[in-house]
Formats: sequence, structure tokens, C-alpha cells
Amino acid sequence: DRVVRRLHGLSPIAGTDVDALLRNLGCRTLIVTGVSANVAVPAAVFDAVNLGYTAVVPADAIAGVPADYTAAMIRNTLALVATVTTADAVLDCFERARSRR
Repeated sequence: DRVVRRLHGLSPIAGTDVDALLRNLGCRTLIVTGVSANVAVPAAVFDAVNLGYTAVVPADAIAGVPADYTAAMIRNTLALVATVTTADAVLDCFERARSRR
């Protein structure tokens, strides 16, 4: 595991060494999950896209308050800049990639 500290700001990417670390690992796609659909998830997606990554958001793997806000954020904002899918679909992609090895 790698730990990258965020000392300020709202984004898990901006102001950290995450971009340099991911590029050194050859990463081109970020799967963004977690809390909160109100701030951290959209900030991570926007930063990822602005840095040239493909952003993938499993809609059933993010949450916000109030609960109905999450669906609205996905539909009206995140779907415009990211690939919206499900956690099962992401896991299926990993499984198919693993079976090709």
C-alpha cells in the first residue's frame, strides 16, 4: 500500500503526489469510489480528467448526503465527464483481465 498525505484542500488529488505516483505506475484510468458525492468524489473526478486520466465511477460505490443527491450528482454532473458503471461491472473487467494472463 502507498500512503499519500493531503495537507490541505478538498481534493484527494490536487496538492498531493498522487498524480506523479500514478503516472510512475503507468496508470491511465482512475476508478473513483467513496464518500462524499457532495465534495470529494466530484473533486477527484474533475482533477483526474483535467490531468488526462479516464475517470470511472461505479455509481453503487459512492455516497452522499442527502441520499437522493448522489443520484442527481451522478446523472447531472459526473456522467458528463466520467464513465458511470457499477462495482460489479468493474470487478468483471478485472476478472476478465486476470483470466487473459
